[in-house]
Amino acid sequence: MGQRRMTRDEARLRTREAILVQARRLFESQGYRGASLDDIAEAAGYSKGAVYSNWASKEALFLELLDREARDAGSGDSLLATDATGWALATLDFFLEAVHNPEARAALGERYRQARRGAGAAIAQGRPSPQWASWEELASVAMALGSGLIIQSAVDETAVDPTLMQRVLERLLSDAQE
Repeated sequence: MGQRRMTRDEARLRTREAILVQARRLFESQGYRGASLDDIAEAAGYSKGAVYSNWASKEALFLELLDREARDAGSGDSLLATDATGWALATLDFFLEAVHNPEARAALGERYRQARRGAGAAIAQGRPSPQWASWEELASVAMALGSGLIIQSAVDETAVDPTLMQRVLERLLSDAQE
């Protein structure tokens, strides 16, 4: 007995997932600006038209990956996650691009606000609020520190002790309670 033929929706979902996986891989290795939609389509085994039939632009494709990253963070369930440093650098590359693009800046800004709120709630974990900053502000500092450490590590692998971020966060949370 033969295999069941995929429905149009199943085929479209399979195409989208293949493109997302290859887009993530290429963004990680080439950066946001370095990865072209042509390269992504070719790596996924589809035409550029298949990419455009699912996303209006490279920006829209990247934003979907950011949304998935946020949704899957900490779950370990992401099939897309491969190179955390490469992805962080691609995100910073997109951030630099978004600074000059009002629509991308607005979309990315909303995602950062959501991330700060979520991270602030996560680090608060029932702790009393610090007198000198909100939990969301502390989350913003932690996110900025993480971005900076990633940049330093990318330039010089020996620049940052891998345990530094954890130690600083522990101290920051400890000091926030005083």
